[in-house]
Amino acid sequence: MRRAEFRANERLRATNRNESGQQVKHNPISIGQAINFAWPIFKKRYGLFTAILLTMLGAWVALEVVVIAGQRMGILLWAVAHLVFFVFFAGIEVGFLQICLALYDGGEPTFADAFTHLALGPKFLASQMIYLLMVVVGIALLVVPGVYAGGRYALFGFCMVTSEADLIRSFQQSAILSESVKARLLAIYFSLLIINVLGASLLGLGLFVTFPLSVLMMTAVYRQLSAR
Repeated sequence: MRRAEFRANERLRATNRNESGQQVKHNPISIGQAINFAWPIFKKRYGLFTAILLTMLGAWVALEVVVIAGQRMGILLWAVAHLVFFVFFAGIEVGFLQICLALYDGGEPTFADAFTHLALGPKFLASQMIYLLMVVVGIALLVVPGVYAGGRYALFGFCMVTSEADLIRSFQQSAILSESVKARLLAIYFSLLIINVLGASLLGLGLFVTFPLSVLMMTAVYRQLSAR
């Protein structure tokens, strides 16, 4: 009798472990939790996000002014101006990610925090270019490799920002976090891409809403995966 009860209890515990493991494996990302975090924070800190996006817009306007004013100086000025712009823009992106991560962790970041990681701009820009190249080349060749790379390394930016890892290490960390959820990450990224395209179609003004919300949602997704 005791043996029967013991075996029944063992089977029950094994079943519970399997069900728990399946739940962690198949449902590691809660979109509802990401939305519940992103929307209230966006409404509360809309002024901060707007100021950062206006800074990015101002940098682009300054680039255009320099390029138009320096047309007579040839391709060298054009190349240098664009390089400076992209490095600065990438540095602001790093600051934006840091601000979103701080908000998720309950911090109170300020506008000045957007400029505290400009030194990471060149490394972040290089990582973005490599990621884009992998995705584009993969899609151009057989589609599937590009889709696979897009999902596997989608979180490289957050990995680089949180640990200030080098380029290779940030991609490795992203691959670990995205294990078993690459398809879901791609679906989320694709959905957010469509939302941002719609935002851009509204004279670009919609991006002041869709872009911060997208980054906030991906911040929540990253934190969920890194906590596994």
